[in-house]
Amino acid sequence: MDQRQTGSGPEPLLSLRAAVILLSGVIGAGAAGALAVLAGAPWAQAVLTGAGAFLALVVFLNTIIG
Repeated sequence: MDQRQTGSGPEPLLSLRAAVILLSGVIGAGAAGALAVLAGAPWAQAVLTGAGAFLALVVFLNTIIG
């Protein structure tokens, strides 16, 4: 039997929606940075590329995920 009680545990730090959006942003940023390095960009430029991709993905996903 299911013995869950409502309100018995602490509140989660992040909602499921926020966790999905942030995790997707991190994965996309890592992919963008890795592709920049593979294309021959210096590490500093790859990090900035990843940071820009993270910000763009978070804003985009926040808009489309209701």
